[in-house]
Amino acid sequence: MHMSFHIGENEVILFDEWNVVDWQGIGWSMVGIILLTSIYEGIKSYRALLFSKIHLLQTIVHVVQTVIGYFLMLIFMTYNVWLCLAVALGAALGYWLFAWEKSTGDNIECCL
Repeated sequence: MHMSFHIGENEVILFDEWNVVDWQGIGWSMVGIILLTSIYEGIKSYRALLFSKIHLLQTIVHVVQTVIGYFLMLIFMTYNVWLCLAVALGAALGYWLFAWEKSTGDNIECCL
């Protein structure tokens, strides 16, 4: 197994069925990974706002977030530079889209 960063277009991503063999496949996979990472960031940002009396719903959202996080870790561990870049870009896009309240300072509680 190759355990160093590499640039290539022949990669198995998460499942044997997600096997890319050309640059078009890498490109579409990057788009999908960017979207998946953005969704992960959205779940992470909005899970804190989920004040449901139904603890089961909070548990399900937590499990979905955890599974997506592990999928993203496994994608990064392919050591394919393009796929790692897609995870990083997705994290940036997701944070930019979903974490506005963190950057405004409105969520900071201050004591007098």
